[in-house]
Amino acid sequence: MYSNRRGNNRGLALLALLLCWSWSVAFSQGEGKHFKIRYVINIADIDTTFVDNNERIKEMEEFLRKVRDDDRLELRAVRFSGTASPDGPYEFNQWLCANRLEHFKELIRTVIDVPDSIVTASDGYITWDEFRQEVEKSDLKYRDEILAVIDQKPGLVLWYADRHTDHRLLKLRRMHGGKAWESLKSPILFNLRFADAEFVLARKIEMPDAIRLFPNLPPAPPPATLGDYYLEPDIWIGRLHLKTNFVDLGLLIANLAVEVDLAPHWSFTLPLYYSAIDYFKSTVKFRMLGCQPEFRYWFSPTTNDGFFAGAHLGVSYYNFAFDGPYRYQDHNGTTPTVGGGLSFGYRTLLGKSQRWRLEFTAGAGVYPLYYDRFHNTPDVRDGMLVDNHRKTFVGLDQAAVTLAYSFDIRRKIKWNMKGGRP
Repeated sequence: MYSNRRGNNRGLALLALLLCWSWSVAFSQGEGKHFKIRYVINIADIDTTFVDNNERIKEMEEFLRKVRDDDRLELRAVRFSGTASPDGPYEFNQWLCANRLEHFKELIRTVIDVPDSIVTASDGYITWDEFRQEVEKSDLKYRDEILAVIDQKPGLVLWYADRHTDHRLLKLRRMHGGKAWESLKSPILFNLRFADAEFVLARKIEMPDAIRLFPNLPPAPPPATLGDYYLEPDIWIGRLHLKTNFVDLGLLIANLAVEVDLAPHWSFTLPLYYSAIDYFKSTVKFRMLGCQPEFRYWFSPTTNDGFFAGAHLGVSYYNFAFDGPYRYQDHNGTTPTVGGGLSFGYRTLLGKSQRWRLEFTAGAGVYPLYYDRFHNTPDVRDGMLVDNHRKTFVGLDQAAVTLAYSFDIRRKIKWNMKGGRP
């Protein structure tokens, strides 16, 4: 009698475990459906008019309404993944992916209530694996060279304005003078800007609460951080800047400057100035030929932008007249003033291209002058020499609002891993 009861108890226990297991399998083996939304480059908001977004959104909303209205279905999990194409700074792509996912979640919650407890999210940030797959199956002209760069160890390097990017991106941008990068823009990079939502469903099986088993979904892996994933170049990458000063252009003085980044914190600029015209009449003029080479120290710890201080020399031939009784010219037209001074300024990026910059500069200097005075007459040939003078000028010698276009200086780079993942 006792042994029969033991056998019956074992059978009941086995049956209960079997029922629980079968319910758990039936519940967890849900149906998954994916919906993908594409994004305009550098934009986190969902554009319903972009490519096939409107069609995909309508399909997703119809699907979610069916789930919401069907009592036999239960939304078991929502898994989000967000990506950005491998262009642009790391910090911006990180922000972009997170915000793309948030806008996607908001869109879904306008149709169905999605509790946070069933939501997992994985921010892909820069989809290098998918990038490689797309390149590998393409017929791009530089396919093998591009794949060789993609297969290098990943790592972040300083790019501009305290922002970082993967060193592979910089190499791809420079490959064959930018031609390889242009070939990647469409459709490969275009196809990597999206957010994906996977909806996992389960059909409900009514069982007593006491024997329900809810398998917990694993948490989404945390995204890589800048400290986890970082490389720094042994050789610093500088830029070459072509510039013109709007203040001098307003004075009808033609000018062009070239500035080269020599090292972190240091640059050298060489501006040239020339004017050979009168201001509407011959008794008013500000003619000159000069240059003002300058060494600059930049205060930013990571890039030669932001605030700077400079020390400059100045050399100038001049011929001035201000509609007064005299015209002033360097002695015999062969005695330029030579001096120098200090400056202070600020430079910032314009737009998203990372090429255009706007610069504000003010400076003062000391210049010994040896000049002749002439009678200021409409016909310069009638302006007789009056006398000559020696004088020292102390005052403003720089006032600039400068537009600059920048080029990267191509150099061979060595890489040191400071920490992170291979």
